[in-house]
Amino acid sequence: MATTPALSIGLVLLLPATALAHGADGHPPDPNLHVDPSVKDCSVRFAPELTQDAFRRFAREFGSVSAFKQGAPPTTLGKWGFAVAVEQIYFTVDQYSPSWNDTFTHPDAFHELGSDKSFPKLTLRLGVTDDLDVGAFYTRSFNANYGWVGLDARYAILQQGEDMPIALTARAAYTKTLYVADMNMHALTADVSVGHTFWSVLTPYLGVGADAVLVRETSSAVDLHDEAILVPHLTGGLEVRYWHIALGAEVQVAALTSFQVQVSGVF
Repeated sequence: MATTPALSIGLVLLLPATALAHGADGHPPDPNLHVDPSVKDCSVRFAPELTQDAFRRFAREFGSVSAFKQGAPPTTLGKWGFAVAVEQIYFTVDQYSPSWNDTFTHPDAFHELGSDKSFPKLTLRLGVTDDLDVGAFYTRSFNANYGWVGLDARYAILQQGEDMPIALTARAAYTKTLYVADMNMHALTADVSVGHTFWSVLTPYLGVGADAVLVRETSSAVDLHDEAILVPHLTGGLEVRYWHIALGAEVQVAALTSFQVQVSGVF
């Protein structure tokens, strides 16, 4: 059992980050891209053309899609229970909009951001009491200049049992965007979710909540006001658990719709 966390970390490093998979594919150069040959991959850097409206939309989409997701059913691990998960999140952006074009620089004019994004994540959870779990996640775009770290806590309001057909949890989370010099971005998340476990194996769940995205522009290229944006979200997921292994899938509808899959070791 001791090899499971190490194996999970290794899988994170092997999973493709398709957000980084670009290159000349025969299309002509895009004259609208902001180019800096010194960067290895598409990186967050604000262009002088960035407007307040475009910045607000970027903060709403970038901040909410990167916020710490639930990633598990509304059940707790029990005191000193432990889980480690490898996750992969997928979402689509409007790469040609000013909100995404004027916030990124590229190695060359052939090297588009791409609409379909994907990132691996490593997530850890620990049961502090029978009713309270705490968790953390980390990911980064290794060839670019952005990543995320997050913390969360979930409390079991209701535990499924003989007299209670559902599990109900409340969760609070914090996410910090890392490595970006042109902005200081945070996301505060609160949600409530409900689920039911069938045959001690299959747990579908639904959740509702919101992300408060707080961002300050710190670029020398523009002079924009701070933004504080509330983004509601709706979450649906499914987990199949057998022995110490759990397989899950989750979709979240928010400013951008995201889909993620995860493999967990639960102890």
